Amino acid sequence: MSNYTVEIQNVVNSALSEMYAEHASGKLADAPIANNHFLIHWVTKSLKTQRFDRCVVDDLVRWQKSGRSKGNNAGLPFIFKRISVFYAQFFSENEKGDEIKDSDIEKFLDLMIAQNWDVSTSEPLLGGGKVQIFTDGHSSLALCADQCDDCFDGERLSKPMHWFVRGHHAEFIEKAAEEGFMVHKVTDYKSVVKYHGEYIIYPNNQGNQLAEIPLNLNID
Repeated sequence: MSNYTVEIQNVVNSALSEMYAEHASGKLADAPIANNHFLIHWVTKSLKTQRFDRCVVDDLVRWQKSGRSKGNNAGLPFIFKRISVFYAQFFSENEKGDEIKDSDIEKFLDLMIAQNWDVSTSEPLLGGGKVQIFTDGHSSLALCADQCDDCFDGERLSKPMHWFVRGHHAEFIEKAAEEGFMVHKVTDYKSVVKYHGEYIIYPNNQGNQLAEIPLNLNID
């Protein structure tokens, strides 16, 4: 079975490496429009030749469509650099990713409470109909009570866990990344918890789709 976290890094790092090689050879000007144009063609060629594993095809197709519709505004060099830097933070020293523990999640929840978030872990959120959680108007983070028990093998996270977010999504993504969690978006808004978006964290951060990348990520 292919490892998405390995394959997506292979894609963006290969693209950037080949773009830099073109700069070094003098065949490509190191300028935003030229770089974006190069990567649009690079993505299209990669799809045609089936160069990469099927687990990253949806990403390549999305970038191809973006290049065709937005042209110079697709911003592929910036996107690829962000993915490369972000994934390197989690996997450069350990390709399999670091273990996520129950205590790590508890620490994160305490942090979010300290940041004035409403945090709920007492309700069973999955397996039934819509659930409504009442808040005091603050940003809200809810975890399924059943998953708080069932997703762990002892202390270790062993199954994907669903987190539900309302309010300041960007802050949630940033704080989660700072605490060692890659979060993978399912929906911005319409989830089983009313007015909340849905994200998934995976054991060892080994998600099967592109993770959400913090807006404040430094790629310089």
